[in-house]
Order: sequence, then C-alpha cells, then structure tokens
Amino acid sequence: MTRLGAGRCMKEIRQQLYRLLVENSLGLMCIHDLDGLLLEINPAASESLQYPMEEGIGHNLREFLMPGVQRLFEAYLERIRSNPTDSGLMRLRAKDGGERIWFYRNIRYEEPGVAPLVLGQALDVTERVRAEHALKGAEKELRRAHDELALRVEERTAELQRSNQRLRAEMEHRRQVEEELLQAKKLEAIGVLAGGIAHDLNNFLTVVQGSADLAATHTQPGQPIYEILGHITAACERAALLSTQLLTFSKGGSPVRQTGSIAYLLRECADLAQAGSAVRVDAHVAPDLWPAEFDAGQMSQVFHNILMNAREAMPGGGVVELRATNVNVDCAYAQLPAGRYLMITVRDQGCGISLHMLPKIFDPYFSTKKTGTGLGLATAYSIVAKHQGHISVQSAEGEGTTFTIHLPAAQSAPAPEADQPRVIHAGSGRILLMDDETAILRMLSRTLQHLGYEVDCAASGAEAITLFDKAAREGRGFVAALLDLTVPGGMGGRETATLLRQIDPSVRIIVSSGYSDSAIMSDFRGHGFDAVLPKPWTLAQLSEVLKRVLDSR
Repeated sequence: MTRLGAGRCMKEIRQQLYRLLVENSLGLMCIHDLDGLLLEINPAASESLQYPMEEGIGHNLREFLMPGVQRLFEAYLERIRSNPTDSGLMRLRAKDGGERIWFYRNIRYEEPGVAPLVLGQALDVTERVRAEHALKGAEKELRRAHDELALRVEERTAELQRSNQRLRAEMEHRRQVEEELLQAKKLEAIGVLAGGIAHDLNNFLTVVQGSADLAATHTQPGQPIYEILGHITAACERAALLSTQLLTFSKGGSPVRQTGSIAYLLRECADLAQAGSAVRVDAHVAPDLWPAEFDAGQMSQVFHNILMNAREAMPGGGVVELRATNVNVDCAYAQLPAGRYLMITVRDQGCGISLHMLPKIFDPYFSTKKTGTGLGLATAYSIVAKHQGHISVQSAEGEGTTFTIHLPAAQSAPAPEADQPRVIHAGSGRILLMDDETAILRMLSRTLQHLGYEVDCAASGAEAITLFDKAAREGRGFVAALLDLTVPGGMGGRETATLLRQIDPSVRIIVSSGYSDSAIMSDFRGHGFDAVLPKPWTLAQLSEVLKRVLDSR
C-alpha cells in the first residue's frame, strides 16, 4: 500500500471513529445552519427529546422549542451569526409534551467555499434545574416557615408578656385589695372603739356641760367664775364636735339635721384652719344666705377636711378663698333636683391635682399624701350626699384646686344666727328622766328643778315604766319623759317610749343619746318621739326642747 493510500485509509478510520464517538456520546449534539435547520443530530439528542432521528433532521430547531420561548429563537440566531459562540439554557419540548432543559454551547463553523454551520453540543440539565428549583422552593418555603415561626414566637412571646403583665397587675391588685381589706378591718375595729369612746365622751361632756351651765345660773356676767364657766362651756362644745367626728368616722352616721344658718360654722372652720399657719382664709358669706337643714357636727367635719386640705396644699403660705352664696339650680346640674341651694366654694393656690388622680379623689383610702388615710374627702362626700347635696372638684397641676358644695336650702324662713344670745326657758310640770348614768341623772334632776320642773329618775326602762304607770294611777301623771336611747343590758328608749304611750298617749317623749349617728336620732318622729336632744346638750338647748314640746300639747 502506498503512503498516500495509507493516509487516506487513516483519515477514513479517524472520521469513522469521530462518527462513532458522536453517535455513542452521552452529550447532546446537532448541526444546524444559520436559520436553525437541523442537518445532523446524534442519538443522545434524539433520545432526550424522544424523537426518532429522522423526525429531527430536516426540521427547524425552533419547532422543538417550548411555545413560550419560541419568540426568543430569532435572538439566538442573531447572536450566533454575530459571535463565534453562544451558550445558555434552552427549553425544548419532548415528544410526550414534557419539557427538557438543555445547557448548550454552540460554535459557528466556517470553511471557505462552504456555507457557515453551527455545531451544537449540550447537556440535559432538566433534573438538575428542577432540583435547583425545588431547592429554591424548599428554601423559600423554609424561609416562609421560619418567618411564620418567628412571627408566631413573637406573637406568643408578646401574648405571654401581656399575660405576665396581667398576672402581675392582678397580683398587685390582689395585694392592694388585701391591704385595703386589712386596713378596712383595722378601721372597722378602730371605728367600733371610736363609737364607744364617743358615746362615753358624750355622756361625760353632758355632765360637765350641764353642770357648768347650771353653775353659771348662780353667777353674774363679769364675775371671774362666770368667765371660767364660759371657757368650760366653749371647750365642751369643741369636744362635742370632736365626738361627732368620731361617730361619723365610726359609722358614717345619719345626720341629725336642724334648720339654721351655716354661716357661723363656716367662720369657725375658717378660723380653725388658719390658726398657727401661714395660710390666710379669705371668707365671704352672703349676708342674706339662706338657712339650711344640716348636722352641725358632720358639716363641720366636711368644711374642716376641705380647708385643711387647702392649707396643706400651700405649705409656703397663701390665700384660701371661701365663698358661700345663694343659687337656683336646674335639673341639668349634677343630677340635683331643681330648687334653691347654698353654694360653698373653697379655692386654694396650691400645687393642684393631676388629671389621672382627679377621678379618684373621693375614693375611700385614696390619698395623695404619704401619711394620709384617704378617709377625709371620702367622708366629706358621704356626709354631703346624706344631706341630699353634691360635692365636686376642679383642679389642674400647678393651678390650684376648687371644691364646690351644693346644699339644699331650708323651706322655712331664715333662722337667726347661732351666736345670738341664748335664752333659758323656765317651765313647770313633772318630768320623767331615764338614763343608765347616775351622774347624768343627778345633774339633770338638779337642772330641771332649777328650771321649775318636778323630776323623777329611773336608771332603766323597766323602772321608768313602773314609775310612769304608778303616777298615772295616782293622778299625778308626767307631762314629758326624757329617755336615753341606749341602756346596756336593758330596755332602751325606743321600747320604753312605746310602752309609755300605751299608758298615756298624750305624753311628750324626748329621746337623747350619745350615739348621735343613730337612725332614730335623725328620724325621731318616725320612731315615735316628739323631739330629739343629742348629748352633750346645753342648758339653753334643754330648756328650748322642753318648752317646744310642752307648748305643742
């Protein structure tokens, strides 16, 4: 064989080997012209798309692209015509309609005298792309799940924090309630003690007051002893107010109201509030101020509490304005019935009350002072309400505080001022006294005898009934009976009065007690009595009550 023949033979063998390599390659190979017409494809490409080789050759590559990307084929042809190579992903449609994704790297082949061709080779990366897409989807789902979990954790954490805050608030509220309950129990115990002390104090004051008044009748104005007895009387009156405050504190008692002018009470409380203080009370009371029905002891406590609050609000001194005027109120104000009212205002120049504290100012046990009990204004509110009145407050931090009280005006004509000369009335007739305190009976007996009355004394209800019945049968009946309301371990004034009226319905019965907060004392007529005489009383008050009930016979 010649060398030339051997060379040709080797070239043919090599061509055969290249063909075998292409036909048996796992790579996807094809040849197409610059318009995309397929000239050759290898079995691997045919197998990837599930088309027989003869169904591929002679067709345009565009026909095998997924419909959604066929519009991009012209751009591919433009690139391969302009550039020697082009690579990327190509989405093709298999015979069964499924999508195959090839990663291709095509080369433009040019040979002089031959039309340019494109040699294409590719890898089927369908599963890889799907895996990447699945991985990305999984990562996205994982991120979503992570974000959702994080959100749930955040929400749950916030919920737990809110629950924890509610629990802490509930625990704090429970602690406060327990403290208030303990405080209430302590105050209840103190109240019981205060009530007992007030009762005993009123009995003692009755003896002192009555004895001083009786002794004063044996002296003349201007004598030293007369002045001393006057001091004793004034001290007893102040002590009586203290006793009334103890009773109000102990039970918030029903007011024992009497018609009169409240002007003197305002002046007394104003003088007391400014005594020994840098604060001055500028009091202005209308000269024609209407009379009112009020309990002097309880209303004194109201004015005292409010004025002392105003004083304490100005530790550096200042002026407290106290005003009392007549007003006509319609139904639009504070749900008060329309009518005539006394309006009392107390305005200070203190630090004021913050907006969030203002609604609680009348709550029991609430105080803005570290050492406060929280009872002063709560008691004032209760007392005013029991007088069918209304109390309100206006305040702002740094602008001072104003308390406004409305009290119903009395229907009767204006009463004379309380500081007018006291008149002692003489009388006659037999009076029955019933009290468990021997000292009171002894003092009362002497006092009534001094006024001109005949007196019989009883230490219990049973003894009083016996004396009353005996006198009635003997034709020497009593014109009036003065009964103590409460007799420890025995028949009290109410039961005694009922039995006395069965014997003599015309008898005038007066009830007296150191427990001036009793409902019987505030509504004595509704319980069968003709008049009430709270302890301690003055000689003038005693004689006035007796004159009034006996004149009504």
